[in-house]
Amino acid sequence: MSTPPTRLRFTGFLRAYSTSETRDGTTHLPNPFQMNDWDNKRFFWVFQAFQVSLIAVVCLDLIGYQIPIAREVLAFLYITLLPGILVLKALRLHDLGAVETTLYSVGLSLAVLMFTGLAANMLYPLLGYTRPFSFEALFPTLIAVMQALLFLALTRDQEYSGSSIIVLEIPPAPAVPFLLLLPFFAIIGTYVRNEYHMVTFLFLLLILIALVGLASGFDRFIPPSCYPLAVYSIALALLYHTSLISGYIWGYDIHHELHLVNSVLRPALWDMSIPYNTNGMLSVVALVPIYSLITGMDPVWVFKIIYPLLFALVPLGIYHAVEKQTNAKIAFLATFFFVSFFTFYTEMISLARQQIAEIFLVLTIIVMIDKSMDRARRVFLLGTFGFSMIVSHYGLSYIYLFSLIPAWLLLILSERLPTSIREKFPGIANTPKYDLLERWGAASKTQIQTLVLPYILVFAVLTYVWYSTVAGGAALATITGIADKIISTLFAEAFSPKAAQGMHILTSQSATPLHSLAKIVHVATQGLICVGLLATLLKRERWRIEPEYLAMSIAFLTLNLAGIAVPFFASSLNTSRLYHITLIFLTPFAIIGGIALYEAVAERIHLAKAAPFMGTAYQALSAFFVLFFLFNTGLIYQIMDDQPTSMALETTGDKPVFNGRELEGAEWLLSTGNRRPIYVDGTRWWLLLGFDPDHQRYLPMDAALIEPNSYLYFGTYNVVRESVRIEVTEHAVTVAGYTSAKKFTENRDKIYDNAGSAIYYR
Repeated sequence: MSTPPTRLRFTGFLRAYSTSETRDGTTHLPNPFQMNDWDNKRFFWVFQAFQVSLIAVVCLDLIGYQIPIAREVLAFLYITLLPGILVLKALRLHDLGAVETTLYSVGLSLAVLMFTGLAANMLYPLLGYTRPFSFEALFPTLIAVMQALLFLALTRDQEYSGSSIIVLEIPPAPAVPFLLLLPFFAIIGTYVRNEYHMVTFLFLLLILIALVGLASGFDRFIPPSCYPLAVYSIALALLYHTSLISGYIWGYDIHHELHLVNSVLRPALWDMSIPYNTNGMLSVVALVPIYSLITGMDPVWVFKIIYPLLFALVPLGIYHAVEKQTNAKIAFLATFFFVSFFTFYTEMISLARQQIAEIFLVLTIIVMIDKSMDRARRVFLLGTFGFSMIVSHYGLSYIYLFSLIPAWLLLILSERLPTSIREKFPGIANTPKYDLLERWGAASKTQIQTLVLPYILVFAVLTYVWYSTVAGGAALATITGIADKIISTLFAEAFSPKAAQGMHILTSQSATPLHSLAKIVHVATQGLICVGLLATLLKRERWRIEPEYLAMSIAFLTLNLAGIAVPFFASSLNTSRLYHITLIFLTPFAIIGGIALYEAVAERIHLAKAAPFMGTAYQALSAFFVLFFLFNTGLIYQIMDDQPTSMALETTGDKPVFNGRELEGAEWLLSTGNRRPIYVDGTRWWLLLGFDPDHQRYLPMDAALIEPNSYLYFGTYNVVRESVRIEVTEHAVTVAGYTSAKKFTENRDKIYDNAGSAIYYR
């Protein structure tokens, strides 16, 4: 039966029709996610109305009349979306689709914010104003920047009459409200966990997400038009189910990031000479203070609420990039695989700078595979996103740079392979020719390429200049130190479990048979990736993966292998983080590899399709990756009570999650202003890192090695269990164990105790 002319079709999360009217003559409102496609008159007045509303709400807030969450929401939308929309309009980039428009808008907005903060920090002191990172300086500065961008956008885009874009339509399916509620379910679940120590809602949340992943393989409940919404909602729910536990930040590096943010907010000035790697990252020292000042939120909640909202765009960007090259089903399963890996919602929660940098990395991928964009706009976007990545995270920038070079060489050498090899690997044979010295401004002979020598050289120069001049050159010194260590041990300790962290993980004995099974599942995903890459090379015409994307993926797979073989390589980041980063490129090949294996098995064993969850390749893969998800979230371990690993579900173990009393004890100790050494165990180390990173010491194995006239800080776990965590690092491997706390407190005076933390002195 034909669809009635007035019936609304699915548009998905961020899609809309290309007409402003339905056939029955009903007019629809413009799509807010594609404001750059509006006509100039409507755009101008809506923009100004939004800006005036924000100014009014802020003024009311300043005089004591607070409208709950109004300032936070309006300010977040204003500085997160509108600067990028204005830049897109100035570039005359239209009809990108709502997903791509939103991704570009957020990325460009973050770049505008970081560079505005940098400019204010450099220029205002020269003009005699020494508090550039204060509200009274930043708020009018941002308003002025927005007005300048608005003038530029309307001037350059004055001939554009606007596209006929209608408002987002709600698909008539139960999937939409269900998916929209997932992040709110995570918020409720973490609240109940924090207040009542109950994890029932979080259990249910993870089961619901697993069911969504399973349903995608069976074409049930979640139609393809809802996949973008499903990707973002699942990603945000997973991030919130961990980030919102505790009323304070938790994790590792994020405590030092908070310390640096506060070191900017207290004097309202960024001291770019402080010799810490992280101090050179605008994603922390500029972006967090700007969000905190403009929204009125404490930096802790910027980390816990706003950064997950931004970071959840990374899976959406991966979905968009993969979907453009394959299909929606492969893209969704690939993204589900990416967000299922535990690093995404555990380690990354405590690495705010890398969260922002990954947004820019994904945006470079989207620009790279978009062959319809002209060269000038491509150069601008690649330059902006590339430099933004550099000032956001040194580790990811180094990885990207060191991958660009072999990927470029691979594309160059592929044209010089013998004919017999090129015939066996059509993917290589179809690689377009490159001009080694091709100018960006010149017309392309075939199609515009991204991986050209000038781009790599410019990225390398910008990397060197920024890291050698900011923060005392600490980021450059770090990479040179790592390189020296790798070179000096490469041949003597290659594949050594003590020096190569990846090899240590592979060869170490798992705690239980269930954990051993989880390791097998993890290794299987890497096997699928290898099979997928090979299948893509053999059948390039089927998978349609762009040559540049394929070359970068091969380079990233090499990084994975280096994490297993090369001494001190994986440990410089952490093996799990390295794998997470490489999955940004490699995740679609796990799905392609699974399809290839399924087809090979089904061709030889016809009864295989009759097995449960084996009706199609997508069904088999959805079942496999749901199992992968259940292991990574720790849900299986929690149910089986088999050494649980989940940060969210396990409430009794020793984790870098700190309560109010531990925070009070740390504040009391550091408020005295003394500079005596403070000894702390391996877990509580991270809490104190957020206060004073220069005077704390790790507890030694031998209590006699503790310096006199020093403090000893104990947290809740130490006080209740009378146990401390001692960490010993041998080569690239850190081994931790617990020992009695009493041997450290003997002959020491307890000078503070609030029943949740204790401080001793001698």
